[in-house]
This record gives sequence, C-alpha cells and structure tokens, in this order.
Amino acid sequence: MVLSLEFSTQHRKQIALEKRVKELEHDKESLQSDFEAAQGTVDLMRGMVEKARREYLAQVQETIKNEILMGQAVNSLDCEVVQLRAEASSLRQLNSQLVGELESTKEAAATGEKKLEEVVGKLSEAKGQLEEAASSLAALTTEKNAAEASKQKLEAEKADLMNMGADALTDGFELALEQIRCL
Repeated sequence: MVLSLEFSTQHRKQIALEKRVKELEHDKESLQSDFEAAQGTVDLMRGMVEKARREYLAQVQETIKNEILMGQAVNSLDCEVVQLRAEASSLRQLNSQLVGELESTKEAAATGEKKLEEVVGKLSEAKGQLEEAASSLAALTTEKNAAEASKQKLEAEKADLMNMGADALTDGFELALEQIRCL
C-alpha cells in the first residue's frame, strides 16, 4: 500500500515535470523564432548601412574628381566651371541626404540590437528555468531508485532527453553570445 502511494506520488510528479518540460520546449521554440527574426533584421540593417556607405564613398570620389576637373578647366572654360559647381552642389545635397539616411539606418540597427539583447535575455531566463527543471528531475530520479526496473529505465531515458535539451539550449545560447560579440 505504501509502495503504491509512493508510486502514485512519483507518477504525479513525473506528469507535472513532463508538462513543465513541454512548456519549456514551447518557450524555447518561441524564443528561437524571435531570435531568428531579430537576426534577420540586424543582417538587413547591416546590408543597408554597407550599401549607403559604398554609395557615399562613390559620390565623394565623384565629387572630388569633378572638383579636380573644374580646377583644371577654370582658365579656359568659365561656362563649364559654373556647370560643374552646380553639379558639385547637388552631389553635396545628395551626400547630406545619404548621411541622414545612414543615421536613420544606424538607429534601426540599434533597435535591432536591442531586440536581439531582449531575445538573449529571454534565452538566459529559459536556460535558468531549464536548469531548475534538471535539478528537480535529479531529485526525482534519486527517490525512484527503489521502484520497478522498468520505471528506472523510463526515468533514465527522460533524464537523457532533458540533458540533450539543456545541451541544445546551451549551444544556442553560446551561439547567440558569439553573435553578440561579433556585433
């Protein structure tokens, strides 16, 4: 009778732990998708910043080239000098616009980085919850050593699955930290 009550109690604890593991797995999937979305946004912003930088450099080089040509043609081509100065002015205006776009792109990238930091925080929180679940599972495994042989086999498989989940989460967290370091 005592063994039956103990087994019933252990069974209820096992069901509660399995439910908690499913909740953690669902949270992990949700956090992973948030992280991937944030990473995509950061990558897009980096591409936009790089494109704006290349365009800016090309326009600056073009402006310098035009100013050199104007300096050489000042004595003989007064009309062309006026025309080239107007073109240089429009390039400066475009340069100012590009600088403004670059600043807004930097702000968008900073927003993406903040979202990424939030995702990393959520991943860290999920890791802590997973570690708590792993310690609870270890305590249950100790209590169930006196149970039937088949019950021990099931608990050992469950512990292995939990460790695999923790390893996967830890690997994901370490990759996220590495990405943050790269940023």
